[in-house]
Amino acid sequence: MNSVDENIRNAFIAVHETHNNVNKLMEYCRTIAGEKTNYISVNGKFLKWQSSSNYYGWCIDDFILLFQRETDTMLKNGWRDGPIYAMEIMLSNDEDLEQLPTIYLSKFEYEDIASWEKETSPSNHQHFYYPTKAEDMDIQMIGEEIYLATPKMKETADQYYAGVRKVSFVQLPLMSVNAENVVETIFGNFEKLYPLN
Repeated sequence: MNSVDENIRNAFIAVHETHNNVNKLMEYCRTIAGEKTNYISVNGKFLKWQSSSNYYGWCIDDFILLFQRETDTMLKNGWRDGPIYAMEIMLSNDEDLEQLPTIYLSKFEYEDIASWEKETSPSNHQHFYYPTKAEDMDIQMIGEEIYLATPKMKETADQYYAGVRKVSFVQLPLMSVNAENVVETIFGNFEKLYPLN
């Protein structure tokens, strides 16, 4: 086997193993959310961006899992009357190739979640991906580690981001999360974001 063949094989072995580990982390978070926290998973499948026309979409490198607080009032559409909390695992960033694998923990606040459809689909990835990164948002630091993103224009937020009013979030290296600290790192950070108005 020549070195190019071996490099390609090893790269795909690494990608498959990474996807396996991401899946284990998401499944573990779903399980412990209901057992050890006040949060419940609200999407059965993770949200992702995938495209057959763009080669960046051929390999999934961004995974978003949604949660809500169990104590928030259940609405007729199946959502709860409160913020949505997102755990986003970003393995690579095509706009910043130097960025290491990152996890974003976010709280999304909306004006009218009661008017939403009953379920979100994996294709709704953009609603929870771009507000923490897009040029359509004003992003500023509040405190030492929390960012706050607010839409520059309400019309853009309504059209592209499901009417988000504001997003508070933290970001940390993916490798800082392990089985021993998941509750503290993931759900503890959601708790830091919970009281912010």
